[in-house]
Amino acid sequence: MDDLLQHFIVEARELIQQAADDLMALESDPTSGMHVDSAFRAVHTLKGSVGLFDLAPMGLALHAAEDLLGGLREGRGTVDGDVVDALLECIGQTERWVSAIEQTGQLPADAAEEGYRLARALRSQFEQRPASTTAEVPEANLPWIEELMASSHGPDVSKAENGALVALRYTPRPDCFFAGDDPIALLRSVPKLLAVRLSNRDPWPPAAKIDPFSCNLRIEALSGAGLDAVKAVFRFVPDQVVLHEVARATAPHSGEASPDDGSAGPSAGAAGGASSRMLRVDAARIDRLADLVGEMVVAKNALAHLAGQAGEGMHRKDVAQGLVASQAVIDRLVAEMHRAVMDVRMMPMRDIFRRFPRAVRDTAGQLGKAIEFSMDGEDVEADKSVVEGLFEPLLHVLRNAVAHGAEPESVRLDAGKPIETKIMLRARREGDRVAVEVEDDGRGIDPDAIRQVARERGVASGDQLERMSDAEAMELIFAPGFSTASEVTDLSGRGVGMDAVRSAVEKLGGQASVTSRQGQGTTIRFSLPLTIVMTRVMAVRVGRELYGIPLDGVVETAVVPTTRVLPVRDAEAFVLRDRTLPLVRLADLLEIPRSEEPGPGMKVVVMAVGDEMVGVAVDGFAERMDVLMRPMTGILAGMPGVVGTTLLGDGRVLMILDVPELIG
Repeated sequence: MDDLLQHFIVEARELIQQAADDLMALESDPTSGMHVDSAFRAVHTLKGSVGLFDLAPMGLALHAAEDLLGGLREGRGTVDGDVVDALLECIGQTERWVSAIEQTGQLPADAAEEGYRLARALRSQFEQRPASTTAEVPEANLPWIEELMASSHGPDVSKAENGALVALRYTPRPDCFFAGDDPIALLRSVPKLLAVRLSNRDPWPPAAKIDPFSCNLRIEALSGAGLDAVKAVFRFVPDQVVLHEVARATAPHSGEASPDDGSAGPSAGAAGGASSRMLRVDAARIDRLADLVGEMVVAKNALAHLAGQAGEGMHRKDVAQGLVASQAVIDRLVAEMHRAVMDVRMMPMRDIFRRFPRAVRDTAGQLGKAIEFSMDGEDVEADKSVVEGLFEPLLHVLRNAVAHGAEPESVRLDAGKPIETKIMLRARREGDRVAVEVEDDGRGIDPDAIRQVARERGVASGDQLERMSDAEAMELIFAPGFSTASEVTDLSGRGVGMDAVRSAVEKLGGQASVTSRQGQGTTIRFSLPLTIVMTRVMAVRVGRELYGIPLDGVVETAVVPTTRVLPVRDAEAFVLRDRTLPLVRLADLLEIPRSEEPGPGMKVVVMAVGDEMVGVAVDGFAERMDVLMRPMTGILAGMPGVVGTTLLGDGRVLMILDVPELIG
């Protein structure tokens, strides 16, 4: 894909989203001229960009959308739900076309038909507006057809199919050349031309004032081909042509060409195809990186100077001191470089959040649900890969909230609730992690119904289900095999695909959880790292091996006297500052032999596992470090309890553990 097309894709997505945002806002405030203007500018700019490429169907649809928005700007029409629906359908299809272009370099095979359908739907909306003045006045007696029939001693109607003729009047727009249209080429494409007449649409100005880039033609012609064949030639300019089918021995009658409108609803949740390989960055962040690179060059030169002095017989003590000082400078610069690179990759949640109002609106419209959707925390930032990776799981959860969490209006009224189900999407920063939640005030989840379905599908045994708390039972919605393709109506459908949601979140290094109160609502929560490129870990020793534990889950480290370790049935616990915590041994979790415990104390890493604190006994603490973590691949990709690996300074591989998963 060439650079120009790649830049078009990036710009097109931004303009599409801007237009969608304005249209959604316009639906809430139909009198807002600001949003009409903004949507018009976005569509106008996008149409102009499309004109640089061979994307005629997209240009046709956007041209019609531009005209409709232009009429609204001028007060020739009013905004209502039908207008917004038609415009959003065009924007949604344009988004799908852009994704297809990114993947294949061209529009799909049905683009011409779909573009024509969208243009007709948009123009029909404009023509139906009460204040509209764009509809053409019917031509009395159609004298131009009679003149064509009489020209050149009359056309040879023997060449017409079934003895019928098609009369066409094509009036190109003045700016048709800029839209990529060639009126004469279109005329030459009409099959079985029998008569042609060219005239000027408006009076010609003086020769010195003629604009060579403005089209002032009116083209009239007769064809012996069928109506459908002639209509196909002008499928990209249906607003500029009028067709009439003329019987050989009868008076002409009008029949304006119109396609058979299909039903193709907008895809409000389109993921935008593959994630963009381009990233727009604040210039200040690039400047900071450049400054740090300059400092790194200075540090490298200082180290080279020190190496030269050591080779010339510099005293060993002075060399050691110089190396220590140089290492300190490089350590500082690497840490700052790491933060600067992470800042470059950071994206606000707004970049995906703004795509969800349209998805919620469309799902609610299709299902006839009344939804009040709101968002919070759009300015919260996380790594680009985390933000983009959240789109699909969040889209699935939001659709579930609308489709299955929201009760019918009558049920809500009987329960004393407002008619509209409230759905909130929020994000917030929690230390080195980001939390994203979808909360609704719908019907909630029935834990007893979950147990019943889990028992029927063999997800858990009867004894296990009886021992589970309600909170533990609700977590079963994430279990593989809990759901099938059919809806679980007794459970609000919450289990459909939720195992895939958790899997997607875990691939990003996060966790997914659910809380719910029957009759009051449900909250699905994702907890994710701010970045999955660099990770800060603490190395711990078990026997002779080192393992890494991500620091974001470590609360503290402690040395616990063995006298404070207590047996609890077949497990252990310990007392830390008058609080009893469960104790697990990392050697047991890894299924390796325990080493003998030297000394009177036990080294413990206190970690947050879910809502509880757990102590993990290790043989020793090692250094804390920033590492470039590589995910497990190949046959090790599904290895439980390991999130990735990194290389140590001596070349050894350090396995980074997912301790909560090992404990679970």
